[in-house]
Amino acid sequence: MKRIIYSITAVIAFLGIIFAQNVLPAFAAETLGGPKVLNEANRIENQASHAADKQSNELQNIINRANSLISNRLSSLNELSTRIQNDKRLSSSEKSSLSSDITTDSNGLTALKTKIDADTDVTTARADEKQIITSYYVYAVFEPKMRLLITLNNLQTITTNVQVLVPQLQNLINTYKSQGGDVTQLQSLLTDISTQLQTINTTITNDISTVEGVSTTSSSGASATFSKVRQDISQIVKTDFVKIRTDFSQMRPLFKELINKKPSGTPSQAAPSTAVASPSAAQ
Repeated sequence: MKRIIYSITAVIAFLGIIFAQNVLPAFAAETLGGPKVLNEANRIENQASHAADKQSNELQNIINRANSLISNRLSSLNELSTRIQNDKRLSSSEKSSLSSDITTDSNGLTALKTKIDADTDVTTARADEKQIITSYYVYAVFEPKMRLLITLNNLQTITTNVQVLVPQLQNLINTYKSQGGDVTQLQSLLTDISTQLQTINTTITNDISTVEGVSTTSSSGASATFSKVRQDISQIVKTDFVKIRTDFSQMRPLFKELINKKPSGTPSQAAPSTAVASPSAAQ
């Protein structure tokens, strides 16, 4: 009996040695891989931290870029506001309308900046940044609108100044006609000038109304409208001013001829003066 018990004890001891040397290390390697789990956890944590840092940096970059875009636009609006108030070519109603647009855009951009500065995620910040371009058309609409209105008002002023000369020239022509002078060509040229002025004035008046109606809160149709107005200025207004200048140039020698020709029963020195300046707009 003792021998059997001794044999059993020896086997158990032997199995213990085998288990300790072979089975336990394998078990530990397969089921107790603590270091691997810890390493994997650290890796995931590092990736998450890197992603968080990257998102934080991206968010701040978006905020900084948006603040720069807004700052530039606010600066431009302030400059435009000063120009509008000091420009004598704009009417009071135009100044009031443009100034109102500037106030609306400035307030909107300032509020948008406050919102962007408080954004906490990249998606929202990107969407808010996009509004700077899609909701506030400072460069795409407002600035070209103001420039066109100034140009049109300037042209309208020139047209008015030229128009003042028409009745003066008509009186001069009537005087020479009453003295027996041949004023057929002069009358034809003056009629053409009047026609060109009427076309110019109508075009400018319509274009001013069109430009004033362009909304500064949307880019829809603005580019096409501005292009059409510029085309009117180039193809109609400037072309007609060139014709007017040509007419004035042709009138000078005709008036000179009438001056040098003594009217019947009237001394040549009694002839009226024909000193009429050529309008600078036709240049």
